[in-house]
Amino acid sequence: MCNSGNAVLPAIRMRQPTEGDGYMIVARELLPGVEVLSILPNLPSRAAALIAAQALECVLKAFLWHKGKKTDIRAPEVQHNLVALWKMAYDQDLSIPQEPPDWCTILSSGHGQNSEHGQNFYFRYQEGVRNPPGDQTNIVHGGETPALIPMAVEIRKLIEMVELAVKR
Repeated sequence: MCNSGNAVLPAIRMRQPTEGDGYMIVARELLPGVEVLSILPNLPSRAAALIAAQALECVLKAFLWHKGKKTDIRAPEVQHNLVALWKMAYDQDLSIPQEPPDWCTILSSGHGQNSEHGQNFYFRYQEGVRNPPGDQTNIVHGGETPALIPMAVEIRKLIEMVELAVKR
């Protein structure tokens, strides 16, 4: 026997994700890749470091975007500089150490801007530093990556912390 009542369901409301939401989505979706790559044996550590650096950039930008720093996170000297983004997040009251941990500094050295050596995209491109036109200084990144498993654990903690912070 069929009961033919009319059920009224609440209206579905969907909103377009903001840019800040997008940063958080990417950080969250890259995290499993970081975690898996950090424990696989015989895999070049650059693979995990590249994805970890991008996840870190995104989670810090998500926090800063939600704090109203939409323009600041696009500044050329900041946009890929993980150390600068870390310090900005600390200044905006994210509960992280004032000085970035070694794993963050190491990721920053191969991910993007580096205050000492211009642009260094070693994790993405082998050539190392991209100096301004006319600057003939050649600096090759040493290929250093952080200890992968502890780094992955810390990125997970940071993502969870930012998720809570942006929901408030």
